[in-house]
Amino acid sequence: MLEVLTFSLDEVRYALPSVRVLEVVQRVLITPLPGTAAHVLGVIAHRGELSVAVDLRVRLGHPPRPPLVEDHLVVARGARRRVALIVDRAEGLLEVPEERVSPPPLTLAHVAGIVSVEGGLLLIHDLDATLSLDDERAIDAGLVALEATA
Repeated sequence: MLEVLTFSLDEVRYALPSVRVLEVVQRVLITPLPGTAAHVLGVIAHRGELSVAVDLRVRLGHPPRPPLVEDHLVVARGARRRVALIVDRAEGLLEVPEERVSPPPLTLAHVAGIVSVEGGLLLIHDLDATLSLDDERAIDAGLVALEATA
């Protein structure tokens, strides 16, 4: 079985393997990082460490909307750094049989798999594809600039 944390953006349901998720928290103040892409909103301090705040609405092509206090941050371990994914709503944990997870079509960027669950499809987000190498370089430069102003 694969345990995933489910979350939504608009009416689309996504998931992340729970082993990558550190915590779900309410939206907090985000410190902007200069020179980063539109989907990289900045950084948050979470339990003594910095996490890069990523607007998944922008990254995954959903229509923009103003931030809401009801938004959740899914703090997770990415391949190279901790990220705080801004989502509309974290829904909870769900177990799905791994053999029911299908590979996504090539047209679905940032999706590692698709599984049919009660209520429709669940897109398993590819956490390691959230930030590109260019994003990583810009984040590193932004963190250096941020430290210089502190």
